[in-house]
Amino acid sequence: MKYAVLSPNQKLICFDHNNQVAEYCLRVDNDELNQYAADHEYTYETMTPTEIGQLYTEVGADYGGCLIYETREILDTMKEHEVEQEYINQANELFNSSTLNNEIDCPGFLEDILGELTPISPAQMTDGIYFMRNIDSPREEKDNG
Repeated sequence: MKYAVLSPNQKLICFDHNNQVAEYCLRVDNDELNQYAADHEYTYETMTPTEIGQLYTEVGADYGGCLIYETREILDTMKEHEVEQEYINQANELFNSSTLNNEIDCPGFLEDILGELTPISPAQMTDGIYFMRNIDSPREEKDNG
């Protein structure tokens, strides 16, 4: 399966494997977290785990995190919305091009389609590692009784 990842700064990159996606998203999130901490003069060594968790929540609310999509779903949605075949072909070529081994500016014709799709959560791909997009999401409460 192939994945397209849209970063918060609207850069697009593709990966063939979910572990590559997870590593990229974690790196992008950590870079943003470190920048935020530096800007606010926070020092991890002096912070409690609770304060670091709160920091993740603050940054996640401001920053948002990466959005992950299956490339097949993007192409299928383009067909469903009757996007011109030329754009579908361009997207397919882009997803299979070595160009997307590096971040590129997201093409405008893809931005609208991505807005129609529900992104995959990074946590879904990583056995529950916390990312900014899921740190403050609702959780299922279980009754121990």
